Amino acid sequence: MTAQLSPIARFDHLLLATDGSAVSNGAVRVALNLAGRCGARLTVMHMARTDPSYAMFNPSGVQQTEEQGREVLRQVEAQAGTACVNCAPVLRYGEEPVGEIAAQVEDSQADLVVMGRRGVHWLERLVLGEAAARVVGHVKCSVLVVPQESALWEKGILVAVDGSRYADMAAVAAGSLAKRCGLPLTVLAVCASDDLSCDLIKPLADRVRDLLRQDGVAADSLALEGKPADTIIQAARDNDCDLIVLGSHGRTGLDRLLMGSVCQQVVTHAKCPVLVVKGG
Repeated sequence: MTAQLSPIARFDHLLLATDGSAVSNGAVRVALNLAGRCGARLTVMHMARTDPSYAMFNPSGVQQTEEQGREVLRQVEAQAGTACVNCAPVLRYGEEPVGEIAAQVEDSQADLVVMGRRGVHWLERLVLGEAAARVVGHVKCSVLVVPQESALWEKGILVAVDGSRYADMAAVAAGSLAKRCGLPLTVLAVCASDDLSCDLIKPLADRVRDLLRQDGVAADSLALEGKPADTIIQAARDNDCDLIVLGSHGRTGLDRLLMGSVCQQVVTHAKCPVLVVKGG
């Protein structure tokens, strides 16, 4: 399979971006459980917002912000210790959280960023899903977006494919997780109602399913017609899948504010975690 699909995604080093708020609870929970399941290293990052002018006129306020950040990291470290997971805390300083997350990905060479669906309250001014879209657009690794109430998947995984190399990479990542977690994998291809090539989607899904089976993954395929984002979310519910995996090429310039309308809609509205696999 690896010779025909894109390179296998790794989950050896996770980066958890958290602010200690309730928004990050699901991300913390999933990151700790995933690190334990995969035997992965875990870096826990918090950003202390620092504005040079603010620091000049209110140094005590900056000190308070730093201490609050250290306390957030201490709390996650304590949870990690309970879960028998080794983690490295990192307190970064800056004004722009997306850039700091991207910089930490580079510094730590992380394979995966784990974050809450609204990001963290550093990103609270962004609408639901836009925070994740910006992080996906800026970082060079995959991003796992976790709703507040979510836990690590334990029922099944759904991967959406469309014949692109980015979808192939998503399928490899989904297959890797399915094997690690001992879960069934559903390969879904969706044909928009106004698309004239709907007869092609079943062979597309079957091809990926067969390649995954050759790699020892318990995979099935599904071809459905409808609005892509809605269909993906509903298919996950109908097939008892509590993780959705999607591919994204990532973009540069102004376009990287978006990760693709379908992908962003799924991240925004899915009730389960969504793994966005980057294709470079």
